[in-house]
Amino acid sequence: MTAALTSEQLGVLARAVSRAPSVHNSQPWQLLVRGTEVDLLERRDVELRRHDPAGRDRVLSCGAALTNLELAVRALGRDCHVDLRDSGDVVATVTIGRPRATSARAYAQYQAIGRRRSHRHRFFHNRVPAAVHRALVAAGETTGVHVVPPAHLDKLAELLGFATRVLREDRGYQRELETWIAHTHGQAAVGDGIAEDALGSEALPVAGLVRTATPVPDDAVLAAENLLVFCTDTDMRADRLAAGAALQRVWLTAASKALVGSVITQPLHLTGFRARLVSELALPGVPQAIFRFGYPAVPAAPSPRLPLGELFPPAGGTR
Repeated sequence: MTAALTSEQLGVLARAVSRAPSVHNSQPWQLLVRGTEVDLLERRDVELRRHDPAGRDRVLSCGAALTNLELAVRALGRDCHVDLRDSGDVVATVTIGRPRATSARAYAQYQAIGRRRSHRHRFFHNRVPAAVHRALVAAGETTGVHVVPPAHLDKLAELLGFATRVLREDRGYQRELETWIAHTHGQAAVGDGIAEDALGSEALPVAGLVRTATPVPDDAVLAAENLLVFCTDTDMRADRLAAGAALQRVWLTAASKALVGSVITQPLHLTGFRARLVSELALPGVPQAIFRFGYPAVPAAPSPRLPLGELFPPAGGTR
């Protein structure tokens, strides 16, 4: 019979999940432990009605948390099986199996969970070596998920410029973004939201988020960036979960190689934007996220985190 995890081991899982990246650092997940099964719950009470009206980014965030959960189970020396759910609050169930040694690659990714940072500033201008670039792409490859560097940067700059102009003038979007900017700093920051000092004032994709003063990007901005686009064959919840999980594996691989990164999704929510992106960049599927990465020119600060106790729903259901 497979033994359940101890309270200390469950703490390892909770800490790993709590460190996953999420839209506006909203941390829209909880864990429900049932013996040797752990349900990952989507917190649908976390809503970004202007940024993420369909909840796509919330599900991507849960996919990233799922990667951290699976890596933590394997780092404890246990096998596990992941079942994705098509509907309901439970997005995935991780069944913990018998003792099994984890792979060196998975353990390196687990070790990088605490070092991963969202970096919304410029990188050093030196390019990422081709071998490292290939390792990142390989880390994200899975059935139904395609990780591709974008071609036609002039077209991408044009599309991001359009998105910048629209989002700068969207007062509802700007008000919502402002409510998620946390005025907290340093290692001891607690809560959710985006730390003010984590935001840049430069053009996309450097800034990552469009504010009222964000300048329109041009070819020169994109030429200095290392970018990957995550695409899926279709756009169901399972696709978004898989894309989020793949993105996190890439991000953790990057962190294990002293790289930092950030994610761009807000332009993808504009009407017709994703279709244009597919057409102009000849993408192999539905774009779910754009990932930028490189070597940091300045240290990236950690984001605030909710207390671990809030990861677990109260008796009787999710909060």
